[in-house]
Amino acid sequence: MTASVRFNGKRRLALAGLGAAALMAAGARSARAADAAGAVSAAASISGSAAGSAAAPAARVVVLDWPLTEVVLSLGVVPVGVSRPAWYAKLDGVPALPPSVVDTGLLYQPNFEVLAALKPELIVITPWHAPLRGLLERIAPTLTVQLFGPGIDVYPAVHAATRKLADALGRNAAADALFAQADARVADASARLAGFRAMRRPVYLLRPIDDRHIAVFGRNSLFGGVLHALGIDNAWQDFADPQGMTEADLGALARHADAQVVTIGVPSGVAAQLARSPLWGALPFVRQNRVQHIGPLPALGGLVASMRFADSLAGALQGVTQ
Repeated sequence: MTASVRFNGKRRLALAGLGAAALMAAGARSARAADAAGAVSAAASISGSAAGSAAAPAARVVVLDWPLTEVVLSLGVVPVGVSRPAWYAKLDGVPALPPSVVDTGLLYQPNFEVLAALKPELIVITPWHAPLRGLLERIAPTLTVQLFGPGIDVYPAVHAATRKLADALGRNAAADALFAQADARVADASARLAGFRAMRRPVYLLRPIDDRHIAVFGRNSLFGGVLHALGIDNAWQDFADPQGMTEADLGALARHADAQVVTIGVPSGVAAQLARSPLWGALPFVRQNRVQHIGPLPALGGLVASMRFADSLAGALQGVTQ
């Protein structure tokens, strides 16, 4: 088996450090001044429209991470600024960001003039933003929230992060409602999966990369945590990186011949490659028609992502009883 870890903490820290150094050296440049002026205008638009709705309390928060943006939105708070909102939308975009949310720059190279112009009450970051924290704290109180890392299971970490953000944003009632909704959705999915669960068949959660390699979701992943909550064993018991994934060749899947497979978000081009692949076609679960498919979902997200996965998994496996 070959394994290639996608997570690279040193690279994230290096990017953040480079961003901090560049920003300190650059000072106030004319392009950033123009961006700041645009940010002020956009922020006023948010305050006048989104902030007045039930889904957008008055808290002015900036979020420099896309999974944490989902968590903040799920609590009924619309951030005034987010790193590259268009990329959040392309990656998944659920819940949706209003078009008026300000682009604060790259994940690890934010535009500090834009941030200052937004006058946030809180900036939300990840541990990988640590080199930037001192600069960010000059603008607003800064909260570090962690969803993954060595020795951390993503699914319970999502619950803890949701509560931590709810405390910081004064949204504990919204968090209570969200937790109740998530519990109910998982319970519903579990009931729908009773027949499948009775077979005691483990499940591989896969995202194929090409006709020879796949990303596998381990027990510590968001999807793996939901799978465990549903009372189903994860067929992948080997290494998974801190985000809960690892890359392996197709041959690594043959060791659990009785497994069920659920593929997640397979692009049409990759699906065509797999259909032609003799390696894929020779795997026991493929030969015995034990492969189900669900649509694309974010591998890192909040309770909204976990509920969507539980629903999708139940839809894929409900009625599979052999």
